[in-house]
Amino acid sequence: MSRIPNRIFAILILVLLPCTESLFAQDAIRVVTTTPDLADIVRQVGGSRVDVTSLTRGSEDLHKVRPRPRLLNTLFRADALVQIGLDLEHSWLPQLLNAARNPKIRPGSPGFINCSAGIEPLDIPEAITRKEGPDLHIKGNPHYNLSPIQGRKIVTNVIEGLCLQSPQYCEEYRTRGNEYLKTLDKKIAEWKERLKPLKGAAFIEYHPTWSYFAKDFGLLIVDRIESKAGVTPQAAHIAKVVEIANQKNVGLIISRPANKDLALKVASNCNANVVVLPYLSSTTGTLQGYIPFMEIVVSTFEKNLKLAKR
Repeated sequence: MSRIPNRIFAILILVLLPCTESLFAQDAIRVVTTTPDLADIVRQVGGSRVDVTSLTRGSEDLHKVRPRPRLLNTLFRADALVQIGLDLEHSWLPQLLNAARNPKIRPGSPGFINCSAGIEPLDIPEAITRKEGPDLHIKGNPHYNLSPIQGRKIVTNVIEGLCLQSPQYCEEYRTRGNEYLKTLDKKIAEWKERLKPLKGAAFIEYHPTWSYFAKDFGLLIVDRIESKAGVTPQAAHIAKVVEIANQKNVGLIISRPANKDLALKVASNCNANVVVLPYLSSTTGTLQGYIPFMEIVVSTFEKNLKLAKR
């Protein structure tokens, strides 16, 4: 990915800085998040004390986000930055932080909130070489937001992060955060009850994404269409995936938009449904909001999984 020189970023800041004033309310903490999931949770916890902007819309491939001037300007004005971490944003966020030169939100500062703190990563690779694929995450699978149980940890990390930002409002943050956790806990109990009959059911994903969700609900990822992270699979691998799909009674194949054709190719040779399912909530539409997004995710699995063979 091409890099924009820092001096050009600095010029753009001076030119476009007035445009960023309207992004934030003057009396609120200016919080920037890397994803809509995090933005929604920050709003739930912070209420009117925060003015939140997500750097992404939820539809992007977070490996390929372009470091545009708008993102840079938003970071330049921020009081706090909230990220997923585990290197999910590693291809673009460090470049933006270096160019923004905002000491309040750099790693190690009180304004930098890493929501992966306390998360036990899954899928940590045994081998760390280019042969394992260009999209290999050496710190483990970064998609823990797809686990509503790990989502609780996101909420507590946000609470603690906002308390560091404005201790005078910490009690408010804790009260709102705890209310949100109660709502999330009720939904987790409901979701577990709905998926309980499907415990042990098998599904296939394209890229290593759904491990945390599968662990939460006792589901089995029996194979991945992508043989190596970020590498288009060859015909022999696709044939193997089809064989496993038939053996394991797979009812659901989860794809990303760019990979739907390959997923449909597998599905055409087995009795499974292909669903394009994002791994983030959205800033607009029916996928807006973390809990509503997870409700759609649970409903998708509930409708498409098959009972495990006994």
